[in-house]
Amino acid sequence: MVAIPVSVLMSTYKGNKAKYLDESLKSLAEQSYIADEIILIIDGEVDDDQLSVIENFKYKGNFKVYPLQENHGLAYCMNLAIQYSTNDILARMDADDLSDNQRLELEYKKLISLEDKNHVVCSWASEFSDEYSDFHCIKKTPEDNSQIKKLIPYRNVIVHPSMMFYKKIINIHGGYDENVGLLEDYELHLRLIKAGVKYYCIQQPLLQFRTSHEQYDRRGGFKYLINEYKFRMFCYKNRYIKLHQFIIPCILYSFLRLSPVVLRKSMYKLVREG
Repeated sequence: MVAIPVSVLMSTYKGNKAKYLDESLKSLAEQSYIADEIILIIDGEVDDDQLSVIENFKYKGNFKVYPLQENHGLAYCMNLAIQYSTNDILARMDADDLSDNQRLELEYKKLISLEDKNHVVCSWASEFSDEYSDFHCIKKTPEDNSQIKKLIPYRNVIVHPSMMFYKKIINIHGGYDENVGLLEDYELHLRLIKAGVKYYCIQQPLLQFRTSHEQYDRRGGFKYLINEYKFRMFCYKNRYIKLHQFIIPCILYSFLRLSPVVLRKSMYKLVREG
């Protein structure tokens, strides 16, 4: 077992399940290369079952827990975790997802091998439901930065919890924006790419991304569509995207967000597997 100078950034909240958190933390404990620091922000009150899971992992020397009295959201928690981190390399992980046992090893080796340190490394992800055998699709991202740069103005092609990057990149460019709602990861990618940060995607699923029928349901409806319009207008005003990159997705997403859940799920799968 090899320990590497990487800080894994995580947060959990009352909407997460203890079973999911336990599986997520175990997937990090079973890595071929172990991160020497795992930072978990508890975003407000959580149930006793989650607290029990957290207590079971506290004995590990690399596990650090920071509870918050109130819920602040993912962007706030990630900015806080970045402040608390002690390593120069950071990795993201959601508290309900699973990392392949070679994820940290492969991402770390790739990141430190790049001469240009102005890089983010990520990977594909296998989407799954509560039943492990029920894989919906593999979310694929192009390998090199030029391809990613072409696609990302139209849709978020980066699997956010699969990222590994140098902390200085985030510190230089301002961290997560806490004012853009649930699209903080997309905004971060667009901002970093505009600033010249490069992305490289490992062409295999190193993350198992948990999803559900309810999640697809939440990604639709008129209110969600309006929020998406507002976000894309924000990106256009900040020159993350051009005019045609604002208009075309708005038209296409109108059909996606207002379509029935079953159709929406099929469309997501088609686009992601590319």
